[in-house]
Amino acid sequence: MKRKPVYILCIFAAIAVLIYMTGESYYRGISEKAGLDKQEEKIYKYQYDMIVDSPDSQFWQAVYDSAKKKAAPNNVLIEIMGPDRETSYDKLDYMNMSIASNSDGIILQYSGEQGLEEKINEAVQKGIPVVTVMGDAVHSKRQSFVGVSDYQLGSAYGEKVAEYVTEDTESILILLKKNIDDMNQSQIYTQISNAVQAKADPSQNIQITGKNLRLTGTFETEEAVTDIFQQRDKVPDILVCMDEETTECARQAVLDFNLAGKVTIIGYYSSEDILTAVEKGVISVTCDVDTEQLGRYSIEALTAYQKDGRTNSYYNVDINFLGKDAARALRR
Repeated sequence: MKRKPVYILCIFAAIAVLIYMTGESYYRGISEKAGLDKQEEKIYKYQYDMIVDSPDSQFWQAVYDSAKKKAAPNNVLIEIMGPDRETSYDKLDYMNMSIASNSDGIILQYSGEQGLEEKINEAVQKGIPVVTVMGDAVHSKRQSFVGVSDYQLGSAYGEKVAEYVTEDTESILILLKKNIDDMNQSQIYTQISNAVQAKADPSQNIQITGKNLRLTGTFETEEAVTDIFQQRDKVPDILVCMDEETTECARQAVLDFNLAGKVTIIGYYSSEDILTAVEKGVISVTCDVDTEQLGRYSIEALTAYQKDGRTNSYYNVDINFLGKDAARALRR
């Protein structure tokens, strides 16, 4: 009779072990389904925030993937965030969040938004280094700029646009997404205009205009681009797109209005849809920014600052233009 409590204890111990093993197995199953591997469960030394206009776009996802590959061996966890349709937050709000959470570094797509330079300075004053990408806040206290300057981008686009200017060219429309009150003050606009004027015959009166599409989301951009093609008498001979989203909208609009081959589209980025459009001649050529360099250099800049307190102020990213042959080669 005295052995009975021992048996009972053994039974309870066996049940406890079974429950633990079942729970452990269940947790592993849930973790695998959620994609939680040992790498993601690791505790990192640094956490960086990447704040961009369109975090779900293929362009920024490619930059983010490159940044993650460079971040992991440097003991860095990086998260991408930015405005989307599910929230009303803008980049200023996300900067406030990063500052409040005491992030170890911020990678910021700067497009001249009001109040953003002040937030960059606030972050730096609180010991959070900031790297601007694809747009530089030259008057701020940011540590580095990674990307292509407006002057360089405008010069590269200008040379390419000039190649498509013919004696029949009458109008060129440049679509920008920058917080610029006067389009004539844009380096991109200026460099494209200069290149076209140098190529065109002096007797030609080519109308070069810029339109600022610094809007709140994809739907508004689609509407703005569609409006351009709805006014048949005002459709430009050459349409210059300076970001992935605008290029995608222009590609769709030129197909919807049966104007493929009648409007020369100079696009941006190399998504699958854009490359297909280039290969088929719907888009004449597209500017490809090296997203691998963009992500890698951003992490290098922040990590160098964290380790040594110093970093380069400027990291130049390669760009090149892709025509039919290059697009076909990339898609194979």
